[in-house]
Formats: sequence, C-alpha cells, structure tokens
Amino acid sequence: MSHPESNVWLAARVRRNQERLVKTKLEQLGVKNYVPFRKEFRRRRDRNVEVWIPVIPNLVFIHTDLRTGMSIANDYGVRLSYMRSVDGKKLLVVPQKQMDDFRLICESGVKCVLEETFEKGDRVKIIKGCLTGLEGELVDTNKDNSKVFVRLEGIATFKLFVPVDMLSKC
Repeated sequence: MSHPESNVWLAARVRRNQERLVKTKLEQLGVKNYVPFRKEFRRRRDRNVEVWIPVIPNLVFIHTDLRTGMSIANDYGVRLSYMRSVDGKKLLVVPQKQMDDFRLICESGVKCVLEETFEKGDRVKIIKGCLTGLEGELVDTNKDNSKVFVRLEGIATFKLFVPVDMLSKC
C-alpha cells in the first residue's frame, strides 16, 4: 500500500461529543487539525442558550504525514479511527483544494446546513415528534416526505410518511 510521505489531510471519526477533547489532545501533540463548529441556539427551561456544535458530528480533520497519523492513535492513545476510501484499501485523504474550499465555507459566516442524504434501504430513526425513537427502513424519499417501513417481526409492517428533517440514520 503506497501513500504519500508529505503532509495530507486525513478524516478521522471520533466518539460522540468528543470532537473538542480530541482537538485539544491533537493541539497538545502539535498536530495541525480542523474541526469546524457552528453556533446554534437551544431552548433550555427558561431561556435560550448559545451552543457551539460541530458542523460534521464525530469528524476531525488531521493534517499530518501518514506515519505520524498512525502513531497518534497507536502511541499516544487518542481515540479515533481513520476513514477509508470507497474501495476500503487506503486511508481517505482529503485533497488540499477540497479542504481549502470546505474551510472557506465554514469560516465565511454564511449559514449552511449539512444535508444528510438518505437512500432506499437505509436504517433510519425518527428524531422529532410523537414518534421519536422509532426505527425503521427507508423505502422511498422525495422533497417533502419520506416513506418509512416499520416492521414488527412476525406481526405487522407499517408504512409511514415522515418529513426528511425528522429522520436520522441509525
């Protein structure tokens, strides 16, 4: 497996809500990294609270050579796993131009929302409304609603029409 020896951008998955912690550890090790955050207002009991959440949850971009990249997880105990290319044979390397464009978007101040793409057959979970927590299989999508099958093994299958913004992948 041949990899370039110069510094490249690697995409790494981290555990839920660990983006800041991993970013801090990488900075302590002197490793250049990028984790974009966006401001969001959340309603708490009696007030609105400003919170900073990652633009892409569970993802950290690391700019390093491959040898150092491997030692971050193996030698320094930083809990992360590198994403692999589509064929699964190599680490996913983000081209510099693509990373520059991504950073420009995130740092521009222009409001942008990451759109989660769904495909037929995806396992989905309803995250809003009276059916919160319900899991099923996505059957079809269109602009406004998605058709979700919910199967109760051996008993029944229900077909629901749920707005896409109420769904999340399982």
